[in-house]
Amino acid sequence: MHTSARLIFDFEHRCAIIGGVTKNQMYTDQFVDRLEISMTGRYFRLFGSDAEIKKIECKDVDQFMRVLEVAKMAEEIDSEIKVVYV
Repeated sequence: MHTSARLIFDFEHRCAIIGGVTKNQMYTDQFVDRLEISMTGRYFRLFGSDAEIKKIECKDVDQFMRVLEVAKMAEEIDSEIKVVYV
């Protein structure tokens, strides 16, 4: 069975999960297909595989930098995520 790492966004609990995913299972969570990062606005937009969009707004620079670190890690792990700086 083919397994690959994908970043999954759980829209109900508003958290990202990096893990192994198999093609033959059904998931209620969505894959993150696109990630928009606004450096000046200090926010992130996550575009889910089921056309759902979530915006993560950061309160301060420290919080933004922590989320940015995770976003960069996700980009390295999952080559199917399109990362765009806006």
